[in-house]
Amino acid sequence: MGFAQWFWRLFLVYAGLIVAHVLVVTGILAFVNLPASYRGVLLWGFAAATIALGGLATWYCVRRIVEPLTQLSEYAKAISTGTHPPAGALDAADELGVLASAFSSLERDRARRLAEIEQNHQQLQTILGAMTEGVLAVAPDKSILLANDAGRQLLEFTLPKPVGRPLLEVTRVRPVIEAVTRALASPEPVTTEFDAPGLQRRTLALRATRLPGEPCPGVMVVLHDLSELRRLENLRHELVANVSHELKTPLAAIKAYAETLRLGAINDPDNNIAFVRRIEEQSDRLLELILDILQVARLEQGQETFEIESVPLFDVIEHCVQQFVDVATAKQVELRVAAFDESLAVLVDEEGLHTILSNLIDNAIKYTPAGGQIDVRLQADERNVTIEVADTGIGIAEKDQSRVFERFYRVDRARSRELGGTGLGLSIVKHLTQAFGGSVGLFSTPGEGSTFRVQLPRAQKVD
Repeated sequence: MGFAQWFWRLFLVYAGLIVAHVLVVTGILAFVNLPASYRGVLLWGFAAATIALGGLATWYCVRRIVEPLTQLSEYAKAISTGTHPPAGALDAADELGVLASAFSSLERDRARRLAEIEQNHQQLQTILGAMTEGVLAVAPDKSILLANDAGRQLLEFTLPKPVGRPLLEVTRVRPVIEAVTRALASPEPVTTEFDAPGLQRRTLALRATRLPGEPCPGVMVVLHDLSELRRLENLRHELVANVSHELKTPLAAIKAYAETLRLGAINDPDNNIAFVRRIEEQSDRLLELILDILQVARLEQGQETFEIESVPLFDVIEHCVQQFVDVATAKQVELRVAAFDESLAVLVDEEGLHTILSNLIDNAIKYTPAGGQIDVRLQADERNVTIEVADTGIGIAEKDQSRVFERFYRVDRARSRELGGTGLGLSIVKHLTQAFGGSVGLFSTPGEGSTFRVQLPRAQKVD
């Protein structure tokens, strides 16, 4: 029942009481002859009864109005505090029931929107956290509105919780601050590239874009780490330069010998054969260099196909030693193999293992002077077999030891080229070993020699 109906009923009750009071009192006074003193008592008595009945009716109507208002107040308080209103509250069909229904609809809509906002917030946090690019949102007063993990790491923020703090307080990277200042003053995006200082120097690309709206609500900054890309570009430039230089040397020699023969030496029986042999030697060196380059490229790109199987070490080591024993003898270098369990086997590609040992032994012979010695040793445990090729050669300085496995890196370029090295042998050893699930290391002392240690996964014993 609505408020208007309750007020109308209350009005009718009061009107009825007054009419009844008037009629009763008038009727009694007209038909009953009472003394004047009794008439006053009668009038006041009926007046008191009328007032009491009116008050009772008023209390009842007000109660029926106030009680729903109280329930509505509790209902609104429950919604404001985020708790669920009591079930069945204000189910009446009057004005308060309609208002309560509207409140309930608003509460459901608010809960749905809050759930959507929370879900969007979680999705945004997940996306920003998974991004490798750094993202910053900066307010017009240059305080940080948002910063993902990548952004904090790239700029090495000094505060663990940068949101709400001034940009200058959490990072002193000048290009970032300047880019934000320019973006706040211009609608055009600001792009720049710079080297970020810190424990780990990085090359960063920055794009600062002004957020839409007037007045400007802030600037969005996106940072991309270009360090790996620049490193790969430098490696590519270095590779092109090294390959060009290495190819140029044998080609220049071939061209020089060919021109000498063309200009008349071909008719000189004392020298023409020697020149042809030099051309042949340089051609072999050129072919070896090209084959090594192709093999390194295939290994780095994972395009080399291997047949991983149990390979007995005894057969491969014996074959490699026999292959180089004449070269070592001619150079007066003693090539020795320490006794080991002939049943040892490793899980590798047999041709790849032969390449590893051949490169290590050949490298040791080249850099071991006459009178020196080379030892091939094996150690094994339950999981791995370690092959060591130790020499008493010139050794490698500590500053060069971390780079000897790089392509074309030579400690002594002139000596390496004189000895016929391509600068790719140790790089091939490293990539092959890693492809077989092993590792390679170096221990060297200048003037005392070097020990290359290759660790490979062990296979079951071969009967």
